[in-house]
Amino acid sequence: MASHLTLFLVALVAVLSTSTEAVWTQKNPGFKARITQSGLKFINDVGVSLLTKDIKGETIPDISGNAHVAIGKIDYTVSSMRITDFGIPTTSLTSKPGTGLQFQVSGGSISLHGDWRYQYKKAFIHISDHGSFDADAHGLNLNLVVKLGKDGTGRPTIAPAGCTGGVSSISVKFHGGASWLYNLFSGSIEDSMKHSLNSKVCDMVNKEITTRASQSLADLKIITSVGPYTELDYSLVDNPTFTTKYMETDHKGEFYPTGHFDKEAPFPVPAIDTTGASSKMVYMWITDYVINTAGYVFHTMGKLTYDISNDMISSTSPLQLNTTQIGFLIPKLKKLYPNMLMELVVKSTSPPTVNFAEAGVTGTLWADVDAYVVEPDATRTYVFTIAVIAHVEGSVGFSYPNITGEVTSMSVEMELKQSDIKTFSLMLIERVANSFIESTVIPDLNELGEQGFPIPEMDGLTYINPVVSLGKDYIRLETNLEYTPNL
Repeated sequence: MASHLTLFLVALVAVLSTSTEAVWTQKNPGFKARITQSGLKFINDVGVSLLTKDIKGETIPDISGNAHVAIGKIDYTVSSMRITDFGIPTTSLTSKPGTGLQFQVSGGSISLHGDWRYQYKKAFIHISDHGSFDADAHGLNLNLVVKLGKDGTGRPTIAPAGCTGGVSSISVKFHGGASWLYNLFSGSIEDSMKHSLNSKVCDMVNKEITTRASQSLADLKIITSVGPYTELDYSLVDNPTFTTKYMETDHKGEFYPTGHFDKEAPFPVPAIDTTGASSKMVYMWITDYVINTAGYVFHTMGKLTYDISNDMISSTSPLQLNTTQIGFLIPKLKKLYPNMLMELVVKSTSPPTVNFAEAGVTGTLWADVDAYVVEPDATRTYVFTIAVIAHVEGSVGFSYPNITGEVTSMSVEMELKQSDIKTFSLMLIERVANSFIESTVIPDLNELGEQGFPIPEMDGLTYINPVVSLGKDYIRLETNLEYTPNL
């Protein structure tokens, strides 16, 4: 039972707490998670249901002791104990302010089967016997408090902070050996077993927490690789918070180049307003800082570079990438390089930025567009570079199980940065580009946005009445949960 309880608590901490081996000074979290009291009740109900299902067959450590019976004092050992039945107790899992979690059990019962052995020694008299037994323990109770924190690297930690527990009564039926005799004075042995068991309950639970639970958290593989170039750091930036209404964890939420956790993003982490977040079981806040660190990493690594050729453009598009069509906008190009294909190289000049606000999402991208003409021998000839600033506005929605998005406006500003075909006006090009964006790019983006991307799900868990909303510098997911066990 202690091992099941340990796994239950470790799983709860692991769901909310992840980290890396990086050392940092950040205080505000890029990502925040909250489980309210209704969420803890849900976790308690599911955990007890799984515990009831899986606990049968679990073993209990051997118990040794002595008892005073009619023939005198005997030394006994009960071993190979396994649980054969479990009576569902009344349980609760609550947040204990300033400390951690409190798990309470009352009114449970356990049936055991095991082996017994006793020895009686007095003077030259040596008597021993052995057999099996069945025992029923009633009035199972436990009051356990665990302290949750973080270590110097941001990993979650767990430690016992208080425990009382035991059973109110035990009845034993002996089998084998001279069991008919021992059953006559089983009451004395039952009292001794009850005392031994009650004295060991908290020792067993505390040992599981300080060894197995602590080690499980220390060994969590919690670096998340995102593609071949980046990793996402979910380390705790502060100890978990516990109030009478919820437990809450703050996570770093920063992208890094794979294996290089010393390259911090050079911009601050915004504060998160969590006011009024109490009616649902689970809340998650993701700041635009998380998204912007990804943009920063990809830009500094030179990964925001794209080659565009005409074969990548739909044949039905009104704008093709060749000197004939582009030449209508830049006559000098058509004159110098008639009837030739073109290629563009787009590369970021600054990290792209995204900003969340109640009114919607805004984004800005800075890039240079290098234009080349493809010669008949397939070599490329450089012709000009245009500096582009793209402004995007949009909104976020939710269509279960996907977060969806819609681009409401998108426009570009252009400046001729360099040219090998002399200076030319960008006024008409900018106007055509914005018209193309309005008629083609935005509808294509919104088609993708309507499909959306799925929110993370755990096996057996279903989000009930989830809501996605925007606030100043963050996107928030709030939801209730339902558990359906796999058959």
